[in-house]
Amino acid sequence: MIYIDNLKKELSTRTLFEIKNLTIGDDNKIGLIGDNGAGKTSFFKILIGQDTDYSGKIDVQIKIAHLLNDDEEEKFSHDNYVKAKLNKEEKFSPGEYQRLKLAKLLSNEQSFLLIDEPTSHLDIKQKKNLAESLRNRDKGYILISHDRDFINQTCDKIFELSHGELEVFNGDYTFYLDERVKRKKFAQKEYEGYVNEKKRLTGIVNDIKAQTLKVRTTPKRMGNSEARLHKMGGQGNKKKLDKQVKSVKSRIDQLEVKEKPKEEAEIKLTIDEKDKIFSKVLVRSEKLSKSFDDKVLFDNANFEIPNNKKIALLGDNGSGKTTLLNMIVDKEVWCHPNLKIGYYSQLSEIIDEKKTVLENVFESSIYDQTMTRIILARLGFKEDEVFKMVDVLSDGERAKVKLAKLVTSDFNFLIMDEPTNFLDIRAIEALEELLIGYDRPLLFVTHDVSFINNIADGLIIIKNKKLESFSGNLAQYQNRREKLKENKNSNDFLIEFRLTAINNRLASEIPKEEREELEAEYERLLKHRDNN
Repeated sequence: MIYIDNLKKELSTRTLFEIKNLTIGDDNKIGLIGDNGAGKTSFFKILIGQDTDYSGKIDVQIKIAHLLNDDEEEKFSHDNYVKAKLNKEEKFSPGEYQRLKLAKLLSNEQSFLLIDEPTSHLDIKQKKNLAESLRNRDKGYILISHDRDFINQTCDKIFELSHGELEVFNGDYTFYLDERVKRKKFAQKEYEGYVNEKKRLTGIVNDIKAQTLKVRTTPKRMGNSEARLHKMGGQGNKKKLDKQVKSVKSRIDQLEVKEKPKEEAEIKLTIDEKDKIFSKVLVRSEKLSKSFDDKVLFDNANFEIPNNKKIALLGDNGSGKTTLLNMIVDKEVWCHPNLKIGYYSQLSEIIDEKKTVLENVFESSIYDQTMTRIILARLGFKEDEVFKMVDVLSDGERAKVKLAKLVTSDFNFLIMDEPTNFLDIRAIEALEELLIGYDRPLLFVTHDVSFINNIADGLIIIKNKKLESFSGNLAQYQNRREKLKENKNSNDFLIEFRLTAINNRLASEIPKEEREELEAEYERLLKHRDNN
């Protein structure tokens, strides 16, 4: 168990986070989420004893193993290499090195794990295998991840660090999303109740003040002596009314102030009809072949990218996804002559470090400054933050500036290679909303399953050096494969049943003509079964 009591972590003059009371069970499987800079990694370092600069109490009663992004180079055992299916003598790619580190971490079967971005550099298949390994653990873990689908597969509790506080959600990520909506609705209801009650009490104050004015006013046709008596009698009433006003105002001051929940309007990023391409096909290639040294990536592969589609390019690590993107950008395949490609890559730099965030984006934006600033605000650059110089930004912030510049520029086709890397969940959700409202075609590579399902309406899958197309998102593609598999299994069962029946019949004394027909059917069924 891990017990936390009044934990407070401060950075310079601000409080990074404060956690009043928290108990973590040794079998809890927790997803820790929050914006970049919210303190997730700092929380991990406090739990493992690397950071002791905090106030409050932490009682760790279980052995902890960890994997942090800034860990020093590690030493690995022979067993680690075997489990990662790697040869110690070879040079490793980032994805292979991540598999090796995870193999070492998961060998700590009796430890509670702290894992920072475990899916970094892993493809969809590798993430699926990792999720299964984590689910099958007896001991628990806390993992930091921006991969919502992975969190949903592996975690039964969500911790969210936001605005310096840690909020607990007792369910998976789907539960967290539903609960977040409910809490937002509740906050809206509380705000409306606060506004209505304040309005009601203010109305009472105004009514009493109106009565006070009437007390002060001497009625017409009243003599001087009567007026003096009226004034004297009114003093008592006035005091009572003033007291009532003071009492109601006190009630207004004592009302718990409720902030209005922020509602963000949907953004539509459109271009003029004259700048659009109306051809049905934007990119096409037939009998595409590509290899590097002895490695063949594509062999007589065919594909096309239709207009007005948002296509996800899928494939295992090393299958040629980035190569294909670069071939399109460099026009090594047929592209429509009016295609203006905007390309997002972690390796290319499209922003000027000596300019501000707003200067970088607005100089190429086809939208006015108001819309440009709204888009930047959605991605996390609010108010004066747009005047930050790019050279002081983190990797995640730079990625958001590049993405903002891309979606606001004068392109009619976007290509994105791993756009969600370095982004926190809030920024990924914001990018999704922008791309859903983007009225031009898009081709992107990502291993973020939720991002694919929320954005894509088409897939291109690299498989066996060929390119397979599918109309729909990844969930629809997987559902179709399951149905085809079920149909095949059902069909195989019927074939085996019929083969057995024919065998039994052939073992009997039957006419020659029937035997020949059954033998021909038997051969036909065998051939059909073996070909499928």
